[in-house]
Amino acid sequence: MKKKFSQLIASAVAYFIIAAIILGVIAVIALLSGSVMRIFGFEYESVWHIILFFIITMIVGFPLELLAEGLPRALVSLGRARKNDATIFYVILDTLCTAAAMAITDYFMDSVTARDLSILVIAILFSLTSIKDFREKLEKE
Repeated sequence: MKKKFSQLIASAVAYFIIAAIILGVIAVIALLSGSVMRIFGFEYESVWHIILFFIITMIVGFPLELLAEGLPRALVSLGRARKNDATIFYVILDTLCTAAAMAITDYFMDSVTARDLSILVIAILFSLTSIKDFREKLEKE
């Protein structure tokens, strides 16, 4: 009984540490992204609101990101597009999906105000940073 309880505590501590690390990484990305967006007119009430903005954007954008990645990959698999064309299509779709997720989040969050230019700039930057992962997935297929 005591052994099971100590294993349960150890598992809970491990999950808490992993969750804290993930939240820390998200916070760093959110703060860096918020700083870039601030140059282009992003306004917020507190640092927590920046982090919350990006967490909600990630949740809202997840289904859209699946579409942005899946459609170009499907076109390549079907032989309807070359890998370079699919990559360009992916960048465009990913940028639009990220921008849409951010715009939706901005609309419902009163504590942040993101101008269209700031959303577009950070969406393009996010999209460009994920090209390598997309290309690797295309190469595996």
